[in-house]
Amino acid sequence: MRGTRTVLKTLVLLATLALLIYGSGWLSTALAQYPPPAGTVTAASDADAAPTGGSVDVTCTVLDTAGAPVADEPCTFTIVSQPGTDATIGAGPVTEITDANGVATATLYVGSTPGDIVVEVEARGLSSQVTVTAGGEPGTAPPAAPSAPVSQLPATGGGGIAGMSGDAATKGALVMGAVAAAAMVTAASAYLILRRRAAR
Repeated sequence: MRGTRTVLKTLVLLATLALLIYGSGWLSTALAQYPPPAGTVTAASDADAAPTGGSVDVTCTVLDTAGAPVADEPCTFTIVSQPGTDATIGAGPVTEITDANGVATATLYVGSTPGDIVVEVEARGLSSQVTVTAGGEPGTAPPAAPSAPVSQLPATGGGGIAGMSGDAATKGALVMGAVAAAAMVTAASAYLILRRRAAR
């Protein structure tokens, strides 16, 4: 009898906790923020080529998961390959901050050796690359396709992978509600069994 009462108390406590967590919205908030949203990062240049000794502007465009620009986001510009040794973006990798349109800009100096220079931009755990030809005829370069996340490792805070959608958060909240309901039903069943045994 005492054991049955202990089980009943435990079930009621679990059901109460589940309802408190579900009602507070803690679970849906946690699911909505972890992993944090990333969106897309796209590299582009204002020209696909520049004469040797010349320069072009390279841009990093950051959008959130809804496609809206992300302002005040650090973007790192890095030359990942070049035909010579004197192509530069500043003194090395350069970090610029996105403006209200989600765009950060850095200047690539193509150096003295003809050939393709590949520049990578990175922000929020995502990267994208654009190629500029040194010694070629300048033309308008199409924007590069947004790249996949650099890493699929989970992250905390406001950076990182493709974030969980609102649908996932809603499903999580529904699951928690179902767990709470199941706990309440179990507790009610245990209570009825206890009452029947007491009546005997």
